[in-house]
Amino acid sequence: METEVLEALHTLRSVRSFQSTPVEREKIEAVLEAAAMAPSSGNSQPWEFVVVTDPEVKSRVREPMLRTWGSMIRHFLRRLPEKTRRIYEEAGEMVKETGEVPVLIFACLDSSRASRTPEAKYASIYPAVQNLLLAAWAQGLGTCLTIHGSTPRRGEEEVKKILGIPNNVEVAACVYMGYPARSVKPPRRKPVGEVTHWNRW
Repeated sequence: METEVLEALHTLRSVRSFQSTPVEREKIEAVLEAAAMAPSSGNSQPWEFVVVTDPEVKSRVREPMLRTWGSMIRHFLRRLPEKTRRIYEEAGEMVKETGEVPVLIFACLDSSRASRTPEAKYASIYPAVQNLLLAAWAQGLGTCLTIHGSTPRRGEEEVKKILGIPNNVEVAACVYMGYPARSVKPPRRKPVGEVTHWNRW
């Protein structure tokens, strides 16, 4: 079990191209069960998940997400290093294909149940999202995390209206999920020794 967990941690990476194959309901439910086992501040468990598999609904949320993403990205895309620019361009293509992605999971934060400070609030939702990503990967599913939040970078207000999300609930992230369209290589990361400090900086 320990080996399996460590392998998932070391091989998980973002997937931005998906097969059209539908994801089985039981796999989606298993992913959500894992997400809901995450720790949270004061055991507040402030998460709510909106799962979108209906093609019509996916097409409706695509428009505001794509419009606001395009408006944000074109202002600084040319100034980015080539490697970073490619990542953002791939992300843009994924947003364009939102209607074709098998599953969208909107991870939401209920402010009426969350701790008051921003640090505690987000520390209570993102562990659940990480659980979700790892559980999906363990079942052969690829995911890509896109961050939402208070800024209109993903058309939050329009998306919330389309999905019927209440005013007191914030969309913290949207996870694209499906079977990867191609083989996935392990992520490249800095050696941990370069970012670790023992006892003092």
